[in-house]
Amino acid sequence: MMQVAELLERYAAGERDFCDIELKNADLSQQNLSGATFTKAKLSHMNLEGAYLFGVNFKHSYIEDTNLAGAQLCGANLWGVNFQGSVLAEANLSDAYLRGTYLLKADLSRVNLQRANLQRSYLWGTTLNHADLRDANLTGANLDSATLMFADLSEANCQDSSMKGANLSGACLIGACLDRVNLSHANLSMAELSEACMKFAQLTDAIFQQANLSSTNLAYAQVDLEKLQTATLSKTILPDQQVVNNMPQTMAVSIQH
Repeated sequence: MMQVAELLERYAAGERDFCDIELKNADLSQQNLSGATFTKAKLSHMNLEGAYLFGVNFKHSYIEDTNLAGAQLCGANLWGVNFQGSVLAEANLSDAYLRGTYLLKADLSRVNLQRANLQRSYLWGTTLNHADLRDANLTGANLDSATLMFADLSEANCQDSSMKGANLSGACLIGACLDRVNLSHANLSMAELSEACMKFAQLTDAIFQQANLSSTNLAYAQVDLEKLQTATLSKTILPDQQVVNNMPQTMAVSIQH
């Protein structure tokens, strides 16, 4: 098992390849390891708070139960990394590659994930309150039971993802692609969904109280229309492709696609 002093000494000497290393209970907070390669490394119970990790390659590493709060991971390669139980609150992961990454029950509050690639990532039960996910790619991701209160997913691509039971209250999803997304039992109260595309979405028992669905496309979606009576509808395309500006009280209560 490598020691912190050895790692920092080798990095300072210009070495960048640290593949397969193992570190545990090490304190690397505020350290600069930008550009290093840690593929298949085992880094558990670490303190990387505020560390500078720009462009670091952590592909297929285990970084469980680690503190990465405020860390700078812009442009990092995090493909298939296991972050289970880790804290990445307020970290910068903009433009990072997180395809197939495991973030189960991780804390990503106020994290910056702008333009990040999260395709087929696992975020079950993850905390993403106030997270910045603008233009992020969440295609096929699993966000079941995740908490995304007041998160910003403007223009994010969430098609074919699963968000069953997720809490998106107050979230901003302006212009987001939510085609074929599973949002059954999700909380979308006070969410901003204007101009979002939700074709063929599963919205059974979803909560839309005071949500804004202006210019939202719900064509062929499975939704209880009665749930939309407290939402704002303006130029909204309903499952039967009818365009409405408000919800008639006599409208049928559900449409199956």
